Amino acid sequence: MGSNPTPRTFTTHLNFHWKSELFRLAAFLQSRTSNKPATVDRKIKTLCSIIKKGVDLSDPEAVVAFLNSCGWAEGTKQIALDAYRDYLAMHGITGIQLPKIRRTHRLPFIPSEAEVQALISSVRLRLGVFLRLLMDTAARPIEIWRLKWADVDPGNSCITITPAKYSQPRRLRISRETLNLLLALPKRGEYIFSPSGKPERFHNELEHFARNFCKVRKRVAERLLNPRINLISLRTFRHWKATLEYARTKDILHVKELLGHVNIQNTLKYVHLAKTVMKEQEYDVIFAQDRETLKAKLAEGYEYVAKTEWGYCLRKPKMSV
Repeated sequence: MGSNPTPRTFTTHLNFHWKSELFRLAAFLQSRTSNKPATVDRKIKTLCSIIKKGVDLSDPEAVVAFLNSCGWAEGTKQIALDAYRDYLAMHGITGIQLPKIRRTHRLPFIPSEAEVQALISSVRLRLGVFLRLLMDTAARPIEIWRLKWADVDPGNSCITITPAKYSQPRRLRISRETLNLLLALPKRGEYIFSPSGKPERFHNELEHFARNFCKVRKRVAERLLNPRINLISLRTFRHWKATLEYARTKDILHVKELLGHVNIQNTLKYVHLAKTVMKEQEYDVIFAQDRETLKAKLAEGYEYVAKTEWGYCLRKPKMSV
């Protein structure tokens, strides 16, 4: 569902009254500039799920009782409460006391580098390029999805990221291997990945793309007999890269700029993650024989150590399995 949803897209099996109500709410939310299309979609779908459970939205006590007894995650419950507040506001209802959700913060899953590489090497070109861009840049999936060919600078091996979630714009380097694979993709329009080229459809397209990724991921996990690969989501690459960069540089400001965070508090969790997933003082050590290989390996996260008789000595922290 894009920025202009219709009742048919989110009200399957609902009666006419609730179809009309959700359609009105979607229009109400879209009139508020603070609500992005993806936020509107999620709120409408969450309320639709509540209605399908037989809960009457005109009865706040019934809504609260359902949320107290359902097995939804805390984040989903919070979205449901926010959506229900919007529903009440649309009807001009004030003074209703809704519960507060105390969210439990969990650290993201961080795979090993071998697991990341095994997954990327097992997929087709288009998906592989998408995953490589996530891995190289720590960008959000939607930020990569909205990339244009004009955002690619082949001469400097860089891409320009248009930020999501009100974060900072970035110009980030990618590896030469990723660049070559990217340039091998067919150019069918202004955008690299979006088949429609219509911003209002980006979130729907990315959802479909993510579902296909999950199917491929499951096959790879079964083939490699490694269930941990099933825990790798599209957002995992952002957490993985940020953790690796802090372990490599010990520079939290560098990681903050890489991620485009406005508030450094959002970045600090990677300090803890780096300490828990990195093997203490264990490195992958390689030798680059020429400057081109040196540049490529530095772009992949290796750190220059010294020039020796065997070539340029480079190292990168090992990630624990």
